[in-house]
Amino acid sequence: MAQGETKASIGLKAKIIGLLGTVLLALVLVDVAWTYHTQKQATEGVMLQESRILVTEMNAVWKFVSINQDIINRSADGTYDYKGLHCALAGEEVATFFSDDSDYSIRFTRLSPRNLRNSPDEYEKDALERFADGTTSEQYGFSSQDGRSVFRYLSVMRVSENCTECHGRPAGQIDPTGYPKEGWEVGDVAGAVSVTVPTDWYFSNMHDAILRGVLFFLATMVCMAAIVYFALTRLVTNPLANLRRTFVRMSSEPSATGLDTAVERVRPVYSSTEIDDLLAQFELMAERLSSMYSNLESQVRDRTTQLSAANEELERQRQHVERVNDRLKRENRFKSDFLAIVSHELRTPLTSILAFTDLMEESVPASNALARTQLEEIGKNGRILLEMVDNVLETARIQVGSEKLNLEWIDLGDVVGMVEASSRPLAEKKSIDFTVSIGSDVPIIRGDWEKTRRILVNLVSNAIKFTGKGGTVHVGVSYDAADEQVSLKVVDSGIGIPEDKWDLIFERFSQENMSTVRRYGGSGLGLSLVKELSEMLGGSVSLTSEPGSGSTFTVRLPIKQEGDEHDEDHAYR
Repeated sequence: MAQGETKASIGLKAKIIGLLGTVLLALVLVDVAWTYHTQKQATEGVMLQESRILVTEMNAVWKFVSINQDIINRSADGTYDYKGLHCALAGEEVATFFSDDSDYSIRFTRLSPRNLRNSPDEYEKDALERFADGTTSEQYGFSSQDGRSVFRYLSVMRVSENCTECHGRPAGQIDPTGYPKEGWEVGDVAGAVSVTVPTDWYFSNMHDAILRGVLFFLATMVCMAAIVYFALTRLVTNPLANLRRTFVRMSSEPSATGLDTAVERVRPVYSSTEIDDLLAQFELMAERLSSMYSNLESQVRDRTTQLSAANEELERQRQHVERVNDRLKRENRFKSDFLAIVSHELRTPLTSILAFTDLMEESVPASNALARTQLEEIGKNGRILLEMVDNVLETARIQVGSEKLNLEWIDLGDVVGMVEASSRPLAEKKSIDFTVSIGSDVPIIRGDWEKTRRILVNLVSNAIKFTGKGGTVHVGVSYDAADEQVSLKVVDSGIGIPEDKWDLIFERFSQENMSTVRRYGGSGLGLSLVKELSEMLGGSVSLTSEPGSGSTFTVRLPIKQEGDEHDEDHAYR
């Protein structure tokens, strides 16, 4: 982060208070939900209990009137005189009086009432049907009536022995009250007592209790937050703020005196054990920093002096290396010039020697076998020497960077044919089985004809040189369409090369060992020239070999050159 740039962040107190507030708020919401649920259940229980008590009282009135009908309907002289005060009438009147004097509503209802005002509403009808099914003996719950919330309670009424006088058998017979009997039997459902309790007062008390609980909880939460805030401020954040200011002073006064002053000011009056431990560690660190800083300047001076001396020595070494490099470059240039001059001067007389040798060989009669053998040996060694001179010239030109690519379309069959024609006599003299194969899919490639020939000549001559009598040398050309490359492979059954020498033989003037030089001769430039020419053509050379079993050299060349515009004046690298 750049200097002066501040990063917005939330303080420790704000985080803790925010976290505490979130937790307490969640607890308040849970408490409100739980309190509402439990209060509602308790309110429902109270209203249910009150409704059951009211029904019990109404049943008691009903029963009292029912069992005293004989007393009510007989005169003082014992004559039966029906007064019309039966149990149903008494119960209904008592319920009406009670309902008129209170917010409660009590009434009797059944599915087929004698009096239509006792007809059930939907809630009562559902309860009566369930009573008739025998699944329950009471039904209750909250409902809405005339736009307000009420508690409904219904309790089943069953036919007793006293009821059969007016409602028993035979059905249809007119009872003492003037109504036809229903034909009920003892235990049948006669109807239900319906109680309606207004919930406004109960719910108002419940909401007040919940509100008082929430206010108490919020007050407790505020007090806890204030206590936590005060404790954090005195015991945590103030000591940490003091520590931060000390760090600022240390950074603004980077000296041993500044560190000592900062340490003296860091200890707060109030803090916790953990903060005290932290500050103690800080003081220890500050003391160590002060001690280190007191020695830092002298150490810096010492290191500066040592660095200056090292830089001076490095500069002397650099100048010495530059002088050595300049001398080596001059010597290498002199060597290349010398090799080029000597090789060029040697090539002219060698060409003449080979020409005269060919003329002499033609003039010597076939009967003079000794002379012909001597001339053939002179020609063979002369051509080997000429090839070595050409290799030296090519190497010298590559070293000085004057070698160019003369690009043209090359038929590798022609190149292999020319190399085969020049190399087969040498192979036949050693009874070497020399074979050639060219794949039918090998295309015409874009490259340097002479350099490709020299690569193949050096590999074939090298193979023939190190292959004994009766051995084999095979030249194969194939095409890899995937990589768009052709492979020139020379396989021999010669002496082979140890694996630890594979890289060495591609260096200039290098052979496997001195015994090889003494036995087979050569300058050691052939394979290094193969590697350099292959790389100039954008290819590579690789080797696999096993001592005593022969060697396989593989040159891979691209079928076209990068940046080639088919113009020989510009086609060089």
